[in-house]
Order: sequence, then C-alpha cells, then structure tokens
Amino acid sequence: MKPACVSVIIPVYNTAPWLRRCLDSVVGQTLREIEIIAVNDGSTDNSLEILREYAAADNRVKIIDGANNSGAAAARNAGIDAATGEYLGFIDSDDYIDMDFYEKLYRKAQATGAEIVKGADWRRITGEIVETDRFNDRIRHHRAYFSTQYVTAIFKTGFIHENNLYFPGLLVGEDQVFSIKAAVLSNKVAIEGTAQYYYIRREGSANPLKYSSAQVAAFVESRRLLLEFSLSRRIDEQTHRIIALSLLADTEHVIRYRTITDDDTRAVETIKETIKDAKKIHLLFEAAVLGRIASNDTSRSGIFWVAYNLLRYLANDCRFVITLYLATDNAVVRDVFRRHDFFKKFKCVSAAYRVKRNNKVELISNPVAVSPLDYDAYFNSASAEVLKYTAVDGLMIRQFCVLHDTIPLLLAHFPAQWRIGFYSVLAAIFDSCPHCFCVSQSCKNDFLRFYPYLDANKMTVTPNATAQNLTPVKNAERLKTIFNKYGVKYDETPKYIFSLCSLEPRKGLLFTIDCFLKFIAKHHIDDLYFYLGGGAWATFVDALRQKFASCSENELNKVITLGYVDDEDVALLYSHSLFFTYISEYEGFGMPPLEAMSCGVPVITSNTSSLPEVVGDAAIMITPNDEEACVKAFEDLYFNENRRAELREKGLARAKLFSWEKTGKTIADKIVEVVTNGNS
Repeated sequence: MKPACVSVIIPVYNTAPWLRRCLDSVVGQTLREIEIIAVNDGSTDNSLEILREYAAADNRVKIIDGANNSGAAAARNAGIDAATGEYLGFIDSDDYIDMDFYEKLYRKAQATGAEIVKGADWRRITGEIVETDRFNDRIRHHRAYFSTQYVTAIFKTGFIHENNLYFPGLLVGEDQVFSIKAAVLSNKVAIEGTAQYYYIRREGSANPLKYSSAQVAAFVESRRLLLEFSLSRRIDEQTHRIIALSLLADTEHVIRYRTITDDDTRAVETIKETIKDAKKIHLLFEAAVLGRIASNDTSRSGIFWVAYNLLRYLANDCRFVITLYLATDNAVVRDVFRRHDFFKKFKCVSAAYRVKRNNKVELISNPVAVSPLDYDAYFNSASAEVLKYTAVDGLMIRQFCVLHDTIPLLLAHFPAQWRIGFYSVLAAIFDSCPHCFCVSQSCKNDFLRFYPYLDANKMTVTPNATAQNLTPVKNAERLKTIFNKYGVKYDETPKYIFSLCSLEPRKGLLFTIDCFLKFIAKHHIDDLYFYLGGGAWATFVDALRQKFASCSENELNKVITLGYVDDEDVALLYSHSLFFTYISEYEGFGMPPLEAMSCGVPVITSNTSSLPEVVGDAAIMITPNDEEACVKAFEDLYFNENRRAELREKGLARAKLFSWEKTGKTIADKIVEVVTNGNS
C-alpha cells in the first residue's frame, strides 16, 4: 500500500466542544492521501467517543488511546513514531484549517524539495477578534526565525527521524525547541503563503496570562535546551545571534508578564544572564523631539508621544542597548534629560556642537560621536535627521525611520518653500534608510504616491496607540477642581462636548464650532458647552470672535477654550464629556479619537485619510465640511442615550486593538531582523 503523502497528528485532551470542527477540516482535505493520527491523551469528556465515530466512518483516521494525561508533547511524539507519511504535520484539536491546506503544502514540498514547508501566518481568533501573527516575512530572511507556528507547517518525516527531533516533555516552550531545532538543521524552509491555519485562543487553553512556578521551571529548561543546541552545533554567528536574541526577548517577556513570585523571576533572570554571549543591538535613538518632555512645553504633539512611548518600549527590550542621539548638541534638551528620572539613565551623544567665536556661533562636527564599530542601528522616530557617519571596513549603521504624514505635500496652505524643504529632507532620509515604519496604511499609501521609488515591502504599518495609558475615569469632585484650574465655571451636572487638537486649519475647529452653534440654536439648548483643549489659543480666540461676530455673547460663552491641558487632566476631561469631536480633513494617524474611545467616550470624526482605520465601526464618521451631517451627528448623540451607550462599548473594544506593546514589538523585531541579516 502506498504510504500517505502527509501524516496529520492531532493530540486530543478534553476538547469535545471543538473537536468535530477540527476533524471535519482534516478529513475533508482536498489532498486525500493523508493519514490522520488522533492521540487521545487521557480525555475525561466524550472526545474519545467522537474520535471513534470518525474512525468508523473513515479508515484514514487512526486512534492512539493513552490512558493517562501525559501532556501534548508526549502525544505529538507518539504520533511522530506512528507516522508513515512522507511528510508529517500537526494540528491542535480545538483549531481548524482550510480544506486545501495540506494539498498546497505538499505541492510546494514536491516543487521545492524543502524539508519544511510552512503555510500562511496563522490567524489567531480570540472571541470575535481576528489577528495575524506575522512570522513569514522574517522566516524568508532566515530560517532561524521559525520559532513557533509549527502547526502551520509540514516536515519531511525522514528528516525528523534522522535528526531525532521530538518535543521535550515540558509544560511550556516545547514547541519552540522543536521548531527552532528543525528549522536550523534543515537545508531549506519553503513558504506557501496561501495555506491557512486558524488558531483558536480560548479561555482555559494552555496559554495562560500568568505562569505557575512549574511552568516557569519548564520555560527556563526550554531556554537552556535551545542555548545548549545553539552552542554545541557550532552554528554560524548570524544564526546563533538570531536564536540568542530571540531567547532574550522571550525571557524578558516572561519576566514582565508571566511570572508570579520573586523566586520565579530570579530563575528566569538567571537564564537571561547565561545568554551573555549574545551581541545586543546597540541602537541610536534620535532624541531632539523628546526635549519637549519639559512640563511647561505646550508643543507636545503626537510625534512627541510616538517617540516617547517607543523609547520606553525599546528601553525595556533586553535585545537593545539604547543611546540617545542629538544631531546638534542642545544644552536645553540635555538639561531636561538630566533632570528627568527616565531620561537620565541613557547616554547621550551628539554629531555636532555649537561654539561661539568672535561673537559668531559656529557648528563644529564631532566625527567620533557615532561609528559603526559602536552602533548597529539608528532609529529616527520623527523623520527629522539623516545620520551622517563614516563606514569602517564595510560596516554600516542601519537606519530606520517612522513616517507620520505627508500633510505639507497634500495641503495647499503650506508655503511652497516649506513644502520643498519637507520633500527634500525625507528624500535624503530615504536614501540611507533600509526600512520605514508607517503609522497607518493611509500614511503608507500617501508616501508611495509622492515617493514612488520606495520599496513597499520595506514599509511596515505600525499603528500608534494612545499618548498615555488612558482608561475611563469618573470623579466629579476632581472634575470640579480641574474646571477651577482652567478658569471654567463649574456646573453641578456639567454637560459638554470635548475636543483636543492643535490649531491647524485642517483640524476643522471653526467648522465644528459653527455646526455646534447652529445645533444648539436649532434645538434651543442651553445646558451644553463645547470645551476646546490645545495650545497657543490667543490667535484662535481672535479668529473665533471674528467669524462669529454676529452671534450673541450667550452663544459664544458656550464655546470655552481651556488652553493647554496637562497630562494628568486629559483622561478625566475625556471621560466626563458627552461625546468627542475630531472632524479633521487629514490625519497621518489620528491619536485623539483613539484616546476618546479608550476613555469610553462616543466619537464623531471624519471619514478621510487614516481615521477610518483608527475608529472602524466604533464612531460616527462624516465628510469634513458637511454641515448637515455634522449637525445630524450632534443630534444623534445628544438626544439618543442608547446610541451613546452603543458607541461607548464599541469604542472601548476598538481601542484595545491598539497598544505600544504590539507596535513596539513589531518595530523591535524588524530592527533585529535587518541588523542580524545585514539587509539594506
């Protein structure tokens, strides 16, 4: 009898509610020449009965019945020993796959001769949230990045046996040991990007938010096994560095999020110390924009918060050693850094400094400030400065930048000279930058429009999150204190709309205020105010008075400019507002609507540029300058409590999709990938 093309191994333990869906997706495969090895690992529900039902109906289903629960690793190993197929694959019994999953993988294996063929990045499903964990782009650069998602792949059975590859009997980490060993020992890992696996993240599954002490011990052992493998096999330096940096990142993650006792933490820290031979990434972080941390600086916009939050993330990623970089030495910024508890721990270097000679200020180059002998990478979070340095023996400092928006190129009110300068600075950055991070897909599309020579594959979309970690905060007494602080008369039952933004014309503030005044006049509303937060209001107040000169004093008194809102007051002002407006003509990302949603506030925003990416279906979106739609949106939210409640819930759920942890990890992983692979 001809052996099967693929042996599919399914460990089963008490997954009866999901088992039929899994089995249906396997027995229904378009590749019929498969054997299905279901290993019952001592289930106490009716999983075994379901397996017997399928085995009776399809002779390709074979059951290995284990009386005791020995763990998923032992079940998979039993399947490996029993497999007769040319290739073998794994699927967890609560997951499922597309019907052509194994046919696509097997065809790719036949065409390439690869010992491992990996499918598409899995789609991770948690309740109603579907996310894609992206590994394939990294695996294409180097097979050592294949550290997980082994269930999305098939492995040549002979290769597995020849290298004695099995899952170690560990509570956690056994999948990484198997995957990394297999990938590194293979000659080739091919990728079939259309073969889809669906990973179900359910409550009570084997991936808890906290590790027990036994799980911590298993994790430590898995790190030890991989480090021992990497050192004993005399693996080349690049591969070892990739593995070691991966182990460092995982270890840091466990220390931060998984451990539960001091003893557990110390055990994991010990493993981190043993990875001391891993050369960390020495990263220069462009820091000029961070000087705005000074509490009296009212110019802190989204670009500052992106830089600040990404620095905080990267500083806590043990793969990196961070040095702050100033293109020109700035005494004011350095003083801010020295006085701030977070910044003062970083070394700070400058490429040039100013000196005064003969009553003239001269810029003096500091050529020893940055050298590829000392630094691996430069991270430009504000798209502001090109790093200039001298290459040494072919060594380079890899440069990365965050792209925020193309506003000066899109909007006509910017002076021509300013637009030319903006275009030229970015063009110079792109000449030396191997990879860009775009704060939205809309942002990426706009940069490709103006700079069509850019490689879209080297532009990763990394959405922003909120400036601060904002959550709903209700406190009437503190709100009264805040109103007094900003010179606002306090009403015992304050009802207000809130807006927080800069005063650029594209933000549509005058339009929004016009609609607000027409709305309250139309419905004879006297208990609603419009609070505007932001910086530098003197000019705007004059423009406001001019535009609405015909309005009564009572109407204009409904529009209140708070001025610059201190960080500690933002969440409370959001949380107590009836709803939030942000009807901007164009945004590279649009942080304020996300902040409002994080505080449980209904949002009215624009249907343009990146804003639909931010709010999804969790806000009312209108076309900028559509007065009728804006007034209708005000009516919808002012008069309809059910609508407000609906958008509150949707907004809170939507906001959870964005985090600096997620964005920081994507950026950090890409920097490590490019540096370790030497990609340009």
